[in-house]
Amino acid sequence: MKVESHSEAVGVWEGIGRRMPQKVSLFAGGLAGFLSILIGLPVVMVVLMSLRTGFPGEDVPFTLENYAYVYFTPQTYEILLNTFFFAVSSVFITLVIAVPLVWILMRTDIPFKKTIYVLLTIGILIPVFLRTIAWILLLSPRIGLLNKWLQELFALSNPPLNLYSITGMAFVQGVSFVPAAFFMLAAAYRSMDPSLEEAAYTSGVSKLKTFLKINIPITWPAIAAVMVYLFMTAIAVFEVPAIIGLPARIHVLSSLIFTSTTPSTGLPEYGMAGAYGAIMLVIGLALAFLYVRLVKQGKKYTVITGRGYRPREIALGKWKWAALGFVFLYLAIEVFIPFAVLLWASLLPYLQLPSAEAVSSLTLKHYIELPTHVGPRPFINTLILMVAVPTVTMFLSVLVSWIVIRTQVSFRGFLDTLAFIPHAVPGILMAVGLAYLGLAYRDYFPLYGTVAIIVLAHTINWIAYGTRTTNSVMIQVHRELEEAGRVSGASQPRVLGKIILPLIAAGVLNSWIWIGMLSYREVTMSLTLLTRNNIVISTVVWQFWGSGWIPQVSALGVILILFATIVVGTLRFALSRIGDIGSAS
Repeated sequence: MKVESHSEAVGVWEGIGRRMPQKVSLFAGGLAGFLSILIGLPVVMVVLMSLRTGFPGEDVPFTLENYAYVYFTPQTYEILLNTFFFAVSSVFITLVIAVPLVWILMRTDIPFKKTIYVLLTIGILIPVFLRTIAWILLLSPRIGLLNKWLQELFALSNPPLNLYSITGMAFVQGVSFVPAAFFMLAAAYRSMDPSLEEAAYTSGVSKLKTFLKINIPITWPAIAAVMVYLFMTAIAVFEVPAIIGLPARIHVLSSLIFTSTTPSTGLPEYGMAGAYGAIMLVIGLALAFLYVRLVKQGKKYTVITGRGYRPREIALGKWKWAALGFVFLYLAIEVFIPFAVLLWASLLPYLQLPSAEAVSSLTLKHYIELPTHVGPRPFINTLILMVAVPTVTMFLSVLVSWIVIRTQVSFRGFLDTLAFIPHAVPGILMAVGLAYLGLAYRDYFPLYGTVAIIVLAHTINWIAYGTRTTNSVMIQVHRELEEAGRVSGASQPRVLGKIILPLIAAGVLNSWIWIGMLSYREVTMSLTLLTRNNIVISTVVWQFWGSGWIPQVSALGVILILFATIVVGTLRFALSRIGDIGSAS
């Protein structure tokens, strides 16, 4: 009887499935077409501008002049070398810190784990450009507090440290990547079979040698994927190369593209930016393809066995406090020191070393005067970004994931790949492409100079993240629940809205919060698309820094960090309470 009833249910579901494909396929085709235009237009604009000279909108013939200049000038290869060295060095610094960190927190009995997780999350919330500014205030040869202190302490005539180098850039960027690398590697280390380590310890192998000879080889597929992901990201980042590199005349691809479209003097060179952007686009797409291949190959490696598997913590013994010291040294570099420097600088009339005289001059003046300097527009625009970007992104992500995970549409794989493409296209290229589109075709695309164009750029940029998270949560919902709704006569949209969405709501809301915070702290795309009417808080900080307003930059930076921490903490606490109530009921 059970077999018969099951067969009947399957037959009903298949009958419903035969009636639905046309509508679902039509909807999926429309969504794929919309996303193709949304994602493809900025990319097409980058290629188009690379084939033209002059200003956007001018009726000029296509030419390869920009490519000829780019490929035959020695500067291009120097910039490519700088970009490569910066990216490799950043990834190296990240992994040297992140791999031991994730092993310590996932595999050992180190104390204060919850506190460390919270601090790692706060590290993600600190905008990279604020952390960069803080390290300049510490290590700049001219104004750096640490340099001044070392000069006074050792009676040095010249500052001993200089952040204005590719190594300095890589240090700041590498440290900034650590939280992302940690959370990407955490699952692999958490699920690893402890019997392999225990066998090594029983044989008398030291913890360090076990870590190097067993842990790293087993998790190497995950580490390799993270390496490629971070390398792809490092090639595209702009804030650190711009703030540290440009004053030292050190260019990488991203900073050169920005200065070509928004030069401090002279006229913009969109054609040159497009030619350099085409190089970055090819590199990004190649690395994205490699990343996807590595992730697929990594699934073949099994670290959880079915034979009595139970994750156990490794006792560090006498090394516990050394491990804790390593963790808190990293947290000091990532969180405590940058925040303390910004807080100290924000309370002083000018930057100076701690002293009795400095303490006597502490003031809240710069905080009190911020509303006068900033005005309401940047706060309103930032709030619009924080609400509109995650809402639109997660709406599209849910639709894409529903088609990819829950339907049998023949081109669902193409739709999934299409949604991932923006991760391979650097944000600065998306922004430059949209800027060119808005300037060259203003009559058809009247968004240039509005907040809407930044919302569009952010949405395109983070739809890859949104779909990865919605894919993960939607795949956990069993098809029987959906089948029950369809058998009861509910339409496909009703099943999605009444059954699937409530079940994945926690994951969707969690992603909504993070995308909102990403928009809140993002500066590259907002700066590229900046006009007087669409200025946001992050670009205000950038302008203050360019004007040399160190106390004001620091005060606004402290407020940004505290606001992000409070908002994320409050929302995540509310989500956890909702989850507890839901599980209790």
